[in-house]
Amino acid sequence: EQEQEQEEEEEEEEEEEEEEDEEDGEQAIKKFKDFSDAFGKTIKLGIIEDTKNRKKLAKLLRFESTHTKDGETVSLSRYVKRMKEGQKHIYYIAGENKKDLESSPFLEKLKKRGYEVLFMTDPIDEYAVQHMDEFEDHKLMNATKEDLKFGDKEEKKEKKRREKAKENLKDFIDWYKKVLGDKVEKIIISNRLTTSPMAIVTGTYGYTANMERLMKAQALNDPTRYSFMASKKTIEINPYHPVITKLNEKSQEDAEDSDTKELAIMLYDSAIIQAGFDIDDQTAFNQRMIKFLRQGLNIDESAGMADEPEDEPEEEEEEKKEEGDDEEEEGKKEEL
Repeated sequence: EQEQEQEEEEEEEEEEEEEEDEEDGEQAIKKFKDFSDAFGKTIKLGIIEDTKNRKKLAKLLRFESTHTKDGETVSLSRYVKRMKEGQKHIYYIAGENKKDLESSPFLEKLKKRGYEVLFMTDPIDEYAVQHMDEFEDHKLMNATKEDLKFGDKEEKKEKKRREKAKENLKDFIDWYKKVLGDKVEKIIISNRLTTSPMAIVTGTYGYTANMERLMKAQALNDPTRYSFMASKKTIEINPYHPVITKLNEKSQEDAEDSDTKELAIMLYDSAIIQAGFDIDDQTAFNQRMIKFLRQGLNIDESAGMADEPEDEPEEEEEEKKEEGDDEEEEGKKEEL
């Protein structure tokens, strides 16, 4: 009985110690969060300017991610520790908020692989990361730029499938490039899309959509520098998506069909918006939208505006009466 009582006492002591450790851990997390909120921007500015202490400062960075709950953050060290087997790179995406980034098409294949992606929602984040090539021998890779690499065994198999799809869609790619003209630099088969038909990516050294937005928002923005860094867009298509396969069929049936061309341009415009870029010709985009709304509602293109209804006699009398009342009130005001 004494031994049993002693064991129970030891178990109670262990439970109390665990609870204390949990409380201490929660307090430490809260303290660091307060510290990060107060000095986070300063730390990121240090990463940009202080090359000597860059590695030390990088360990203090905290970001939300696809694996964190609301309000939680993860460090780069913690990210590396819980990387999936076979994962070689640290992936991130920059934007205005976590909600928009979570549904980004750029993350589709990364999510499917179970890879964690960091969300960089502070305006200074993307500037800071550009000064960090790697962390603990793992390259930092922007999920919105071309040449996205996974570095695992599955990547080689996927490359062969993409090459086959590229051969099958060669005529469609040439046709699409001709339709879009100088809006895009090239059209390639995507290695990042699983459920979306298309995505717009930028060159390795060009501005992302988020960076373009930040540059345009600057009061003393230099347009010459912006035009130099704003690289042409690259289209990535999902060869297995029904929208792409149907467009391919229609382009083969009649390469000069105006409706097919406009559908192709609308698909490009929707991808531009989803990527966060501005539409070049908003008037043309609006006209295309109205045209396809008419078609969806079975409204003839020649249908004009409906005639405005004429005023009824009773309404005209009421209007005259109201005008008379107003004149009478004005007369009284003048007398006063």
